[in-house]
Amino acid sequence: MNCMAGFVGSWLLWAACLAANAADVQWQGKATALGGVPVADGDGNSFRMTLQPGLKWQLSNALSLKAEVRLRALLQQHERRNDAEMRELTVAWRSGDATLTLGAQQLNWGRMDILRVTDIVNPVDQHDLFYEEMPEAKLALWMANAEWQLGSGSLQLVLAPHVPVDRLPRRFEGFPVRVREPADSPRNATYAVRYGFEAAGWNADVLAIRGWQSLPSLHPVLGPQGVALQGVPTRQDSVGFSADKPLGTTVLRLEGLYARTSNAGELLSNDAHRRTLSLGAGLDVRSGPWFVAGQLIGARVVDGASGGDDERDQLFASLIVQRKWLQDRLSGRALHIRETAHGSSWSSLQLSYELSPHQILLLQGDWFQGPSGATFGAFSGRSRIAASMRWQY
Repeated sequence: MNCMAGFVGSWLLWAACLAANAADVQWQGKATALGGVPVADGDGNSFRMTLQPGLKWQLSNALSLKAEVRLRALLQQHERRNDAEMRELTVAWRSGDATLTLGAQQLNWGRMDILRVTDIVNPVDQHDLFYEEMPEAKLALWMANAEWQLGSGSLQLVLAPHVPVDRLPRRFEGFPVRVREPADSPRNATYAVRYGFEAAGWNADVLAIRGWQSLPSLHPVLGPQGVALQGVPTRQDSVGFSADKPLGTTVLRLEGLYARTSNAGELLSNDAHRRTLSLGAGLDVRSGPWFVAGQLIGARVVDGASGGDDERDQLFASLIVQRKWLQDRLSGRALHIRETAHGSSWSSLQLSYELSPHQILLLQGDWFQGPSGATFGAFSGRSRIAASMRWQY
């Protein structure tokens, strides 16, 4: 997505809103300042400053407009980045039980925490991954999004003309990263459908997506300036389900996805022409001020080439323990997730305090362990202790 175009477009939008009746516009926003120091195998100090203003403009009973932009300065593993991007820029039209939303937006499908099983339409920002909640890490995608309420169920249809590509660091393990993005075209568009319903106490969704694996597989190539890592996103067709069922103060979650990948036509890849099956189960337990969530997610290559026998099956196990004090103003959270293929893991401790309804102070430590080529070991340079302040209005 063109950051400059999004930046200019957002300010033009706000200029138009300033000319409107102020009572028709609801303003909101947040700002964050963060500083971190490395621990264990961490590589360099961290720094982040963000400013994220937004608005909602109710043009009529049926028509509304939303806009949110993020301005960010980031230092991560000696790499500096300044960017401006649209987090949301949508026009929504509602008539009866139907809603049509056009513009840059997110789809938040699925019920698993930390790892995405069915929530795969939007790309993510790898620059600050694991330090933000998933909705913050996900990048907006331009799309047409139509939804109908059908009694206790709903039907959603999505068309996204742009190819989603994760935002990757400029260098990985010392080598420059280059990504070839397939051209935007009807042939390369993402098409998705979701049907939600209730049955026997379950809240469930079934879905089908003709989309992409937004994280490219990188391959070393030799060019005029030496070795670089190059890749393209992989086309992926998938069908899946997501469901949860309340059991008193406990919630049972289930999720699954069957996916078939095919080569994008520009680079051969071990990930081409592969079929995978992912299944996840989770249990949320709440007792007074305590909250515990455990999840297991398994992935298997059921057909096609694989990078090795130890990569054909993967199991991710995660546990989150959270407690609140002082009328919920003070919150502590411990998180641990491990994958079995290489034994890599991510552990996180977080303590947040609400100074006021508009100010939150947060302390967080993150440790990544495992071989450099493993899921979490690849981020060992990001192990750190950080303090941040967030303002919301």
